[in-house]
Amino acid sequence: MTKRSLFYTFVLSLLLISCGGEDAPEQNLDMSLEERVNLMIEQNEYEAALELLSAEDQTDSEIQLLREKTHLNYGLHSMTTFDQTEMRTRMNNALSQFTEVIRINPENSVAREQIQQILDIYATIPDRSPQEDVMEGLRDVGFDQ
Repeated sequence: MTKRSLFYTFVLSLLLISCGGEDAPEQNLDMSLEERVNLMIEQNEYEAALELLSAEDQTDSEIQLLREKTHLNYGLHSMTTFDQTEMRTRMNNALSQFTEVIRINPENSVAREQIQQILDIYATIPDRSPQEDVMEGLRDVGFDQ
């Protein structure tokens, strides 16, 4: 094998790995659904985890717990990923994710606390509030502000 073909083989291998080779959680069938979702959460692949869960029985309590966990972690990630230029977008996403958590489990205190914290911050900024569709979702789960 020439140096050039060895180099191309190496580059192709890297591309395959980075594009979802054997370690891609949604492709690893040896892992349980919970393990795949947990891996996706660790890798901040929340949309992929939610898509994977959407194909499951939504009335199954284990699926509900995994959805709740995924939405909660997605919301927390949105709050803590710093990018000042996208702060409003991230906070709207966080509020939307926490709203989904409350829809799944109305007793989730972490989601309720985070929603209230974000709304309290908005209250200190003149002429700023979450997007109307986000506020509508919040009102649907009992937050009026």
